Amino acid sequence: MKRPSILFLFTDQQRWDTLGAAGFPHMRTPHLDRLAAEGVRFTHAFCNNPVCMPSRQSLFTGQYPSAVDCTTNGIELPEDRFTVAHLLQRAGYRTANLGKLHFKNHSSRDHREPHPQYGFDHIEISDEPGCYEDAYLAWVRSVAPEAVEDCRCSSPPVCVGPRVVKAPRETDEPHVFAGPEGLTHSAFVAERTMEAIRRRGAEPFFIVAGFYAPHCPLNPPARFLEAYDPAELPPPQVEDDPRGLPWEKSIRRHGEAKWREIRRHYYALVSHVDDQIGRILDCVEEEGLAEETLVVFASDHGEHLGDHGLIQKGPPGLDSCIRVPLILRHPGRLPAGAVREDLAELVDLAPTFAEAAGVQAPPSFQGKSLYRDTEREAVFVEHREPGGAAWKTIRSRSAKYCRNNYGRELLYDLQEDPAELRDRSADPAAAGLKQELRERLLAKWFEVERPPNVRTGAY
Repeated sequence: MKRPSILFLFTDQQRWDTLGAAGFPHMRTPHLDRLAAEGVRFTHAFCNNPVCMPSRQSLFTGQYPSAVDCTTNGIELPEDRFTVAHLLQRAGYRTANLGKLHFKNHSSRDHREPHPQYGFDHIEISDEPGCYEDAYLAWVRSVAPEAVEDCRCSSPPVCVGPRVVKAPRETDEPHVFAGPEGLTHSAFVAERTMEAIRRRGAEPFFIVAGFYAPHCPLNPPARFLEAYDPAELPPPQVEDDPRGLPWEKSIRRHGEAKWREIRRHYYALVSHVDDQIGRILDCVEEEGLAEETLVVFASDHGEHLGDHGLIQKGPPGLDSCIRVPLILRHPGRLPAGAVREDLAELVDLAPTFAEAAGVQAPPSFQGKSLYRDTEREAVFVEHREPGGAAWKTIRSRSAKYCRNNYGRELLYDLQEDPAELRDRSADPAAAGLKQELRERLLAKWFEVERPPNVRTGAY
C-alpha cells in the first residue's frame, strides 16, 4: 500500500471564527477558504486545554492533558514519551517539525542547546520567535544579516533564560512588524516547510509547520493591515454585569475603538499566516503531491480577543478560547467541500494521522479518528495549576458546564446564549440542565484520567 504523506499546518492561538469560509465576511483568508472548499471543515472543533503546552502535548501524544501529566504551561514532556511522530517514524515516515513545538519550557533555557527529537527526524525549533537565539533568528541571520535587529521582539512577561531584552511585552499593544515581510516567523516556517517538501526522499513524510502567529505580539506586516477597516470589525462581546466572573485579570480598560484596533492587528496576523499557507499549498501542488497528501489545518487554542473583557487565553473554558478552526483535505478519502458538525477534539488528530498512514493506533490514544463521525455527545476541557486552581469543562452542542476545585460553577445555555454572556449556574430554572452536565462531567473525568498500569496477574 502506498501511504499518503501528512502535512500538518498548525497555528497558535487562532480563534474558530477567523475563516472567511466559516461565514465571517470580515476575514481575509482566501487560501484557507480554498483548502476548506477542497476538504472537510469542522464547525465544532475544540482544544482540550486552553493554553499552549498541555494542548500540544495532548494532541501529539493522543491523550487528554491529565493523562499526559501536563495540565498547564511550564510542565515539560519527558523525552521518552511516545508521540504520534514516533508511531509514524516506525511506519517508515520521514518526520519533521519546523517552527513552534513547545514541549519544553522556552523561558528558562538556552535555545542554542540541542533540543530533544520527540520522534522527529528533523527539527528546527522556534517556540517564541524574535526574543531568543533560536532557529528563526539563525535563519534570518543567514538570509538577511542586516535585518536581524528589526526581526527581534520583546521578551515574554516571565523570562529567566538567555533572551533578547527590549522591554516587557504588552499583550494588548498592537504594532507593525519592523522587518521585511518576507522575514517574519510565518515566512520562516513556510520557507523551511517548502524546502523540506522539495527535498523529500522516497518515503512518505509527516511534516508539522509550526506557525507562531496569530499569538501576540500583535505585529503583522503593514500590507495585511490595509485589508481591515476597524469600523467594519465586530466588537468584543462582554457581559452586562461582570462582577460575578471568576477571573481576576480582566482587561476592561479599553474602549471599543481600542479593541477594534487590537482585533484589526490580530486578523491581519491571521491573513499573513493564510498568505504563507497559500505558498505551502502551491508547493504541494507544484510537486505533484496534492492527490496523495493528507493536509490538516488547526490551532492549539483560541484567543479571547476582548470577549468577556479578556485577552489571550486560559481557563475556565469559554468558546473564545477553546473553540478552534479545523480543516482536513485528503482527496479520495474525504469529500471536497463538506462541512462536519459533529464534535471534534484535538486529541482526535493522533488517531486520524494513524488511520491515514494505515497503522494501528496504540491503546494509549484516547481520541477518535476523524475519518468518520465521532458520534461524541460532548467535549472535555481541563486545566490545573499545581497546588492552585483547577477547572473541568464539559461542552455539548447545546450547553456548557464548568467547575473548579473551589466549588465555583458556570453554566451556559448555548442555544439561547451562544456568546456565553449569561451564567445560569444559580438559576433554579436551569437546575435540571446543571445536574445533567455535572453527571456528564464526572463520567468523562473518570474516563479520561490517567490509565492504570496493566495488570499482569490476578493479585
